[in-house]
Amino acid sequence: MIAIRSNIVYILVLFVCITSCKEEKKTEHTEEVERTEKSVDTPEAYVAEIMKFWPGTYNNDKQITKVKNAGEDVWLLDDTGKDGWLQIQSHYIKLDKPNIGRNVLYVEEYRDHQPDSIYRQRIYTLDIDSTETIRVKMWPFKDKKKYVGAWKNPQILDELTAEEISAYPDICDLIVSKEGDVYNMNMNGKDCAFGDKVFNYQVKLSKDVFSYRDKITTLSTGEVISTAADYQYHHLDRIQ
Repeated sequence: MIAIRSNIVYILVLFVCITSCKEEKKTEHTEEVERTEKSVDTPEAYVAEIMKFWPGTYNNDKQITKVKNAGEDVWLLDDTGKDGWLQIQSHYIKLDKPNIGRNVLYVEEYRDHQPDSIYRQRIYTLDIDSTETIRVKMWPFKDKKKYVGAWKNPQILDELTAEEISAYPDICDLIVSKEGDVYNMNMNGKDCAFGDKVFNYQVKLSKDVFSYRDKITTLSTGEVISTAADYQYHHLDRIQ
């Protein structure tokens, strides 16, 4: 009888130990997952991912083919198809320029496969402000020609200095948020206004797709002054 009781006690102790060990492992695993999620779901991690995603070469040739087949207008350099879709090729190059910022991109875009027809040339810097908000600041070049074509020979950007670019004011920064696997970057409402003109540029970025749309409107009336494809997103696929 004593032997049976001893066995029962041993089994109970063993069961409690196994259950306790499982609970401890479960707790450790949960804590590890939470730590991992927290390390990924931070502004710093988002900036690192954006700087990993964005560099590359993109174009919207596939989209242009589709809109042409649908009979929609394509806005060419000779102004035929005005206000229609734009054919854009974009080059985003990551730069090591601590004198300009911690996270720096060189941006060069052109139309209709014509590298001399510059659509946008900028330096972008990514920072996190005091409210933990990620902001993309855009810096136009003072000399509009000096670095044109730098995407073919990025080494020439080694010479770039902070004095050669001038940032748009903070009211024109892109404010970054994340929705699923997509980063949304938008100017804040009507903030980017000069006189009676409001500029609005919006970006969506995922692993292999960069999309944008932009427009200029009248501040007093909201009337559209300029846009392409009725302010629809141009979707550019990564090609390199």
